Amino acid sequence: MRILKAVLDRADHQGYEGYSKFDGLHSPLTKALSFGLWPLRLVWTQIVMRAPVNLRPVLLVGKGINPESPALFARSNMDLLSLNMTGPFEERARRCLDWLLDNDSSQRGAYRGLCWGYHHPWQSPGFYQPPGFPNCYVTVIAAEALLHGYRVFKEKKYLLAARQACDFILKDLIVLHETDHEKSISYVPRMRSDFTVININALCAALLAQVGVAMGEAELIRESRKLISFVARLQTDEGAWHYTTEPRQSLVAHDNYHTGMILDALLIYEQTTGDGCFRTNIEKGLTFYRERLFTAEGAPRWASNRRLPHDIHGSGQGALTFSLVGELEMARLIVSWAIRYFYKGNGDFAYQKGRFWDKEFTLLHWCNGWMARGLSTFLVASRRYQ
Repeated sequence: MRILKAVLDRADHQGYEGYSKFDGLHSPLTKALSFGLWPLRLVWTQIVMRAPVNLRPVLLVGKGINPESPALFARSNMDLLSLNMTGPFEERARRCLDWLLDNDSSQRGAYRGLCWGYHHPWQSPGFYQPPGFPNCYVTVIAAEALLHGYRVFKEKKYLLAARQACDFILKDLIVLHETDHEKSISYVPRMRSDFTVININALCAALLAQVGVAMGEAELIRESRKLISFVARLQTDEGAWHYTTEPRQSLVAHDNYHTGMILDALLIYEQTTGDGCFRTNIEKGLTFYRERLFTAEGAPRWASNRRLPHDIHGSGQGALTFSLVGELEMARLIVSWAIRYFYKGNGDFAYQKGRFWDKEFTLLHWCNGWMARGLSTFLVASRRYQ
C-alpha cells in the first residue's frame, strides 16, 4: 500500500507527463534526421526504444501526457477509493477522467465516435501515426477507465463517453474479416492490412460487452461475441496466441503482457455477459501464461521462447490478470518479485532487467502506470477473496 501511494503521488506531482516507449520521433532532432522517410522514422523509433540508456533527454524528446497515463492512474485511484482509503483519490481520479473527456482525438479527423491516440508521432513497420492519431488500443484503455468512473461516481457523462468510444470501434475502424459468427477489425482507422492484431480485438470485445450490458444494447453484446469468437479460434493448441494472424508479420512471439490482456478480455466478457462458452480457452490460456511466461520466482519472461529481458509491464499485467481470476498467491509472487527487483523508491519503477545491462529509467505509463494498475487490482482482489 505504501509503495502504491508513492507511485500515485509521484504521477500526480508530474502532472501525468512523462516519456513513452515509442516516443522517439517526439524530437526536433529525430524529425529532421528522418527526412520525412518512413524507413528512417522506423529506425529512429527503434533506436530510442531499444537503447540500453535513455536517449530521450539527449535527443530533446519532449515529455507529454500519453492518454494511457490518466486512464491507468484513474483506475488505481478509484480502486483505493473503493477500499475506503483516506487520501486525495477521488479528486485525482475525477481529474484524470475529465482530462480524457477534454483531450480526445475525435475532432482531428471527423471520426464518428470518441477516440484517443498517442501524444507523439510514431512509426510502426505497417503505418505512420502523427500525434493524436487515434487507435483502438488507447481508445479502449481510456474508455474502460471512463466506464469504471461511471460505476464509481454514477455520473452518466462517463458512461456516454464510453458508449461513444464504441461508435469509433464499430464505425471508424475497418472490418478485416467477418462471418455470421466472427469478426475482426483494424488497429487504426483508414488503414487496411493483410493481417490482424489479435489482442486489440479481444480488448474491443470486452469494452463492447461491458457498455452493452450497462446500456442495455443487445447489438453491442452481439458484436462483442463475434470479436471474442475470432480471438478464441486463434488460440494455439498449447493455449497461446500470436500477436498477429500472420505470425511472420509479427515482431514478437507468444509474449507476456499481450497474452495477459487477451485473458483479461475473455474473463471480463464471461463475467459481464454470463456466456461461459470460452471457459476452456481461459483455463488453457491461464495455464500457458502461468507456466510459460513467468519464472518460478515470479519474474516475467519476455516471451515463451525467451526469458530476458524482464519487463516491468509484464509484472504489472501479471499482477492484474492473476488478481482478476483470484489466483492471489501467483499475483503476490509476481508483485513481490517486481518490488524487489524493479522498484527504485520515490514512487518509480525501472523499465527492464537484461542479461548484460538494466534499463533503470522510468517510462511513466509503461512502468508506473501498469504497476499501479496491477498493485491496486491485487489489493482489491485481496479484500474480495480474503
